[in-house]
Amino acid sequence: LNRTFGMNEKVFKPKVRQAINEKDFDTFQRWMDTFESTLELDSEIEKLNAFYTYIQKNWDRIFDWRTVIEDAPADARRLDAMESNQRRISFRMKKRGMHWSERGCEAMVKVKQGVFNQTLREAYLADIHRSARQVRKDKQLVSATKILHQKFRPSVGAKQGSISLYAPTSSAIGHLFKSFR
Repeated sequence: LNRTFGMNEKVFKPKVRQAINEKDFDTFQRWMDTFESTLELDSEIEKLNAFYTYIQKNWDRIFDWRTVIEDAPADARRLDAMESNQRRISFRMKKRGMHWSERGCEAMVKVKQGVFNQTLREAYLADIHRSARQVRKDKQLVSATKILHQKFRPSVGAKQGSISLYAPTSSAIGHLFKSFR
């Protein structure tokens, strides 16, 4: 709808959306014809025709899934909420030659979801029962890794080095090479 009518269209887009949601194809056609009569550019008319053809071919499959299933969750959102966020889950799980079992795929999705929602650490620590000794040991390990992975280290400088010359001595790099002697 946004691609066809534009983001700021306030007259036709709500009426077309309402006709689609109410499954009223006659009203949908009427609003589409009315909108087409307002267009002047051929490119806009082509875009509208492509949208109309798509909706017409998929009319039976366009519905809100929450109205079809029994006992839909109260806080369930539309499918487009998932489609806009699917990259977070599918990235690194597709087109890499890997094969996922159903259990493995579900576990990976839960891990990715936990990382994104910042709940993975709490879920992991709640599930695991560790002794106070193990907790201390883990804290020491974490602090040791912080020390070992310092970003900046003091530079000692080069003690000795040379530039290999794979060019004539009359070239710019050749002159640079001669200046270091």
